[in-house]
This record gives sequence, structure tokens and C-alpha cells, in this order.
Amino acid sequence: MIRTNCSRCLSLSLVALGTTFFIGATLPIAAIAQDEAAADAGADSPESNQAESKQEEALPDAPPAPDVEVSPDAKAGPPTGSEKADFATMKFVRMGRQLDPKNRVNSRIARYMAAAIEKQDEEGPEESIRLLKKLNPKRLNRMERASVARVEALLFYTTGDMDKTIDAFRRSLREETLPLDAEAMMRFQIAQLQAGKYQWQAAIDAIYEWFRYTEDEENALAYYLLGIANFQLGNLDLAIVNTEEALKIAGQPNQGWLQLLAAVYVQKLNYAKAARALEKLVINFPKKQYWVQLGLVYGAMDNYQEQLAVQQVAYQQGFLTEEADLRRLARSYLYADLPYPAARVLESGLADGSIESAAKSLELLANSWIAAREYEKSLPPLVEAATVSPDGNLFVRLGQVFLQRENWAGAAERLEDARAKGGLTNPGNVSLLLGIAYYNNNQLFLAKASFIDAAEHEKTKEDAERWIDHIETEAKNTS
Repeated sequence: MIRTNCSRCLSLSLVALGTTFFIGATLPIAAIAQDEAAADAGADSPESNQAESKQEEALPDAPPAPDVEVSPDAKAGPPTGSEKADFATMKFVRMGRQLDPKNRVNSRIARYMAAAIEKQDEEGPEESIRLLKKLNPKRLNRMERASVARVEALLFYTTGDMDKTIDAFRRSLREETLPLDAEAMMRFQIAQLQAGKYQWQAAIDAIYEWFRYTEDEENALAYYLLGIANFQLGNLDLAIVNTEEALKIAGQPNQGWLQLLAAVYVQKLNYAKAARALEKLVINFPKKQYWVQLGLVYGAMDNYQEQLAVQQVAYQQGFLTEEADLRRLARSYLYADLPYPAARVLESGLADGSIESAAKSLELLANSWIAAREYEKSLPPLVEAATVSPDGNLFVRLGQVFLQRENWAGAAERLEDARAKGGLTNPGNVSLLLGIAYYNNNQLFLAKASFIDAAEHEKTKEDAERWIDHIETEAKNTS
């Protein structure tokens, strides 16, 4: 909140209260974070490439963009008709009270208020407040009570006591003597202070009261305050209406308001409209967070082509520097059947330290080279990944690469490493692959033993038994 310790600044505090207030809406984009799942399938199978690269969003599928529906009893904007104050009568009454000699501010009271403001600089607001408390409200006229209470509100504000600030503003308003524009400003400040205290319903009520007593209904900030208060209370449809109206009145993009609008649409699962708000943010306020969020929202819409385009632009501008973002970009490239740029992104990140040399990242790099049919390049990261992995599944992947290169001895060695390390997802398949490696390396005894082990597993039993029959038939024919 604003603090001021100079009398000149204090006189401007009422305006400052109305112009600097901001509450940022946090976009719940974490709900769209992508899973970093690794695959166990073969290196060159389409299913494997898709499992390794497709973004698995933690959001539900995006529904068709819903129309905004607002309850007929809900208030989305200013009151109309009989709800509005009678401004003509109010102005006439105010003018009469202001011209009444009985309501003129006595010179002694004016000196007290001036002294309180000066003392605030020298001794702090508490001393100024104590000085004004010497005045007996019962002996003051309407104008004096309203003016003193208004100064007290400013002093209480500098102490950080928002409850007393609001109370002082309301005491000033009860006198119904100050000019209408001054009273409207105080009502608006009450709404802002309530929002600053996270008293959202009170803030909404205060804004509606301000609407009732002002002729300035085209106030963008008022609609924004309604929007964020309704958002915090879960009134998402009203939050949309309010925030859209704020942006319409403003006539130009506002960063915080577009953030709020995007947040509401994500909560509504309306990703198409959330994307529109984020598109305006990246155009007008090109920050890293908006590029990342826009890519995630496109992913939630299964619009992977647009997602990759956004990620590419963000990467070229230097916005993608965190490991999760770089891995996500690599997966997007893989899903688009572009393994070479995927590998280059990962290699660069691993080289400069922005990507940790952990098993998942190294495996992703290896899978990228495998998808590009660059088997030789896939070996170093895959060996490193398998070594640091807590289980033997990456040694299985490494063994598959050796099998594809017809390096039977190397495949057998790596598959044995996998069995020794344990924790295998599909142990029967490992035994089957090991049997194939031994068979092609003319180690028939070890091959048969591996196939016998594979036959103990339901998924590989049929294939393993065929291999056993084949080995036994060959043995008979050569005897």
C-alpha cells in the first residue's frame, strides 16, 4: 500500500489511492503443465515416438467455447432507474449547505487541520491524529466534521490501519456536505481498500454504492475491480462480463486486466478465449510467462501446430531458458516428426547447464537421435542415462539400439545389465530380446535359456516357445 511522509504528498493521497491500486490475477496455468513421461517401446515404432513426444496435458479436454451465461438476478454493472441517486436534488442540497454560513469552516478548525498535516511530517501520523481528536465533533458543523474526517482518513491510511481509514471516509460521507465528486472519490477509495483487504463481497457492494452516487459510469477501473472480486468469489461469468467491459471502456490493452481475463477463461475451460487474451498479451506485453502460457493453452486445445510455432518464437527470443520449457519444446518437435531440432535444443540445454544431466533428459535426447535414425549419436546419452537411472529399463532401450545395429554381443551385454539392475517394466520382453541377441551371436545354449525364461511370462510366452521350437529343430537337423 502507498505510504507518504510529506505534507505536499499527503494532499495528493486521495488521488494516489485511486490510481495506483492493483491486484494481479494469477493465471492457473500450472494446471496445464505437461507430463514428462518416458516411453519403453521400440525406438523406431510410431507408438513410441508419439508416447515420447506428445504433450500429455493435465487439463481435461477443451469443450466447445461456451457462451457467457449470467443469472438474470446478477448485477454486472451500474444500477439503473430508481436505483440511481437523484443527482439534481443532491446537487441542490449540497449547494445550499455549502452556501449556508453555519457550515463554513471556522478559521480555528482550518488551522487545526493544517497543523495536523504539518505535524505528520515532523512527528508522524499518530501525533496528527491525536491533535484532531481534541476537536469535539458535537461542536463542529457539517462541513467541518466532513473535512476533519477526510483528513483523518488520510492519516489513518499512512499508519496502515485500513479499517479506521474506511470508517473515517464513511463518517465524512454521512455529513452529505462535500462536493459530489469528492464524495464519489471517497466511495471509490473505500471499494479499493476493501479489495486490498481481500474482502471481495464488501468491495463489490462498495463499487455498486459508488455507481449509485456517481454520473461517471464509464469507469474502466471500477469494472476491473468488479471483475477481480467476482473472480475471487467464483462468480466466473460475472468476472468475464466485468473484465470485458473494463477493456472495452479503456479502449486499449491492459496487462493486468488481460491476465485476469485469461485466468477466468482457463477456469471456465474455455481455452479458445483464453488463447485470445494471451495472444493480446504476447503482442502488447511480450513477456516470457505469456509465451509459455499461450503454448500450454494451445496444447490443451490439442492445437500442437500452433503450440510449436509459439514455442519456436519464444525460444528464438530467448524466453525458454528453464528445463521444463526446453524439454517441452523438444517434445513438441518430436510430435511434429522433427527429431533433429529436438536433439539440437536438448544438446544446447545440456551443454549450457539449463537442462540437468538427469536420466529423463538424456533419454529424451537419445530418443530424438533414434527417431532421426542417428543411432550412433544416440548411444552416449543413452549410456549415461542408463547408468544414472534407478532401474534397468534404459539398459533395455540401449540393448534395442544395439539389436537394430545388429551388434549382437553389445545387445546381449546391455540386456544383461538391465536384468542385473532390475526394476524392469517388462521382464519377459527383456528375456526374449536377450534370447534373440544370443541366438544371432551363435550362443544357442544361452539363447534357449533366455527363451525358456521368456516363456514363463504370459505376454512373451507364444513368441518364446516358437524360438525354442526353432532352436530344437535346428539342433536335430544338424545332429
